Amino acid sequence: MNPQVIMSQQSSGFRRLRFCTELEPAYRQRRALAVRERARLVSAAGLLIFGIFILLDLATLPPELADVTVTIRLTVACPVIALIYWLSHQRWPGDLAFERLYTLAYLAGGWSVVAIIAAARLRDFPLPYEGMLLMLMFGYFAMGLPFFSASLASALIILAYLICELTIGLATHALMINLFFILTANGIGMIGAWLTEYRHRAHYLDQQLIHQLHQTAAEESERKSRLITVASHDLRQPLNIIGLTLSNLAETSLPTEQQALVHRLQGTVGHFQRLLGTMLDSSRINEGMIHPEPQVIDLDGLLEQLIDLTIDHADLHDISLYRAEAGSPIRVLADPQLLLRTLQNLVFNGIDHSGGTAIRISAMLRHGLVRISVSDNGSGIDPQLGDRVFQPFMRGTVNQEHAAGLGLGLAIVKELTELMHGTCGVSTAVDAGTTFWLDLPALPLTPAQPPIAQQQAHPWSATASPSGVPD
Repeated sequence: MNPQVIMSQQSSGFRRLRFCTELEPAYRQRRALAVRERARLVSAAGLLIFGIFILLDLATLPPELADVTVTIRLTVACPVIALIYWLSHQRWPGDLAFERLYTLAYLAGGWSVVAIIAAARLRDFPLPYEGMLLMLMFGYFAMGLPFFSASLASALIILAYLICELTIGLATHALMINLFFILTANGIGMIGAWLTEYRHRAHYLDQQLIHQLHQTAAEESERKSRLITVASHDLRQPLNIIGLTLSNLAETSLPTEQQALVHRLQGTVGHFQRLLGTMLDSSRINEGMIHPEPQVIDLDGLLEQLIDLTIDHADLHDISLYRAEAGSPIRVLADPQLLLRTLQNLVFNGIDHSGGTAIRISAMLRHGLVRISVSDNGSGIDPQLGDRVFQPFMRGTVNQEHAAGLGLGLAIVKELTELMHGTCGVSTAVDAGTTFWLDLPALPLTPAQPPIAQQQAHPWSATASPSGVPD
C-alpha cells in the first residue's frame, strides 16, 4: 500500500463512504473482522434482552397473545441470535460472509418485532410501536453495522411494518403519527451510522498511513545503518594501515621536524578514527541496535585496559594520564564493551577538549553504587550548562581552541550509561577543571571484603599509582 495513495484519498475525501480500488478491499476486510468481534458481545446481550422480553410478555400480556409473542421470540429471534453467537466463534464462514449473515440476523429480528406488533393488532391489544424504535436503534448503534447495510435492512423493516399496518387497517391518522416517529428515529440512526463509519474510515486511513510511514522510515534507517557501517569499515582499514605506518615511523630516528610532522599526522588519524567510531555508535544507538549484556566486571582490570587504549593519545598531546589507587578490588555489574567505550569517550574528551595537562581516573563505592570519575585540571566548562553538555551537538568547552569534534561524544556517554541502568553527571568550575562521573550498580560486598578506601579530597594529591606515575 503506497503512502501517496492514502494521502490522496485523505485529500479527495470519501463522503460516499467508499475508498479507491486500492484501499476499499482491505478496509472492508478489517471492518468485517471488527464486526465479527463485536457480534460476540452484542449477540450475548441480545439473547439476554429477548429473554427479559419473554418474561415480560408472560407477565403483562393476555395469555393467548403471550403464547404467540413468546413463540415468535423462541422460534425466530432467539435461534437467529444464538446462531450468530455460535458462528462468531467459528472459523467458518469468512469475515465478509459473516458480516452479511449478521445483517440478515438484524433483519430477521426486526421482522419478528413487526410480527409481534401485528399479532397484538389482530387481537385488539394496544401494543405500542416502541419495539420498532428500539430495534432500529439497536441495529444502527449497538450492532455497529455498516451504514449502507444498516440503512437497507432498516428500510425493509419499516416497509414490513407499513404493509402490516395497512393490511390490518390501522387508522390513517394513527399510522401517519407512527410513521413520523419511526422515520425520524430512522433518520437519526442513519446520520449516526454515517458519521460512525466516516470516523472509522478516517481512523483507518490514519493508521495505515502511520504504519506505511513507519515501515518506510524503518527501511530507510536500515539502509542508512548499513551504509554507515560499510563506510566506517571501509574507511577504518586504510586509516589503520596509515596509523601502523606512522607508529613505525615514529620509532625510527627521524629529524626533529619530520618527527613532529609524524606526531601531528598520528593525532589527525586518531581524531578521524574517533569521529568514525562516534558516528557508528550514534547510528547504532538511534536504531536500537545496541543491547547490553551485563556481566560482573573486575573494574581494576578494565581500567588498566582503558589506560592502555588511551595512553598513546595522551602522550601525543603531552597530557599525563593518572589512575587513582583503590584500597581493594571493586566489582561492577555492566556490559564490559559498553563501559569501556563510555570511559574511552570521557578520557578522549578530556584529552582533546579540556586544555589541561593531566587526567585522573578513579573509582569508589558510593551509596551502593560504583562511581567512576574522569577528572582533568583544564579550563573547565560553563557551570550554567550543567547536564546539558550531554545533549547532542552541545559544546561546553571554555577554550574554543579545543572544540574540534562532532559534539556527540558526551551524548553517547549518556545513552550508553542509561542502557546499563546507570547515571552520569558532571561537576566543573571555570579554570578549576572538570570531573565527569558514572554511577553503576555495585555488587554487594562479602563479609571478607573491607570497604573501599576513601579518595583524597584534592583530585591531584600525590599518591603512588599502579603505573608508577605520581598521582
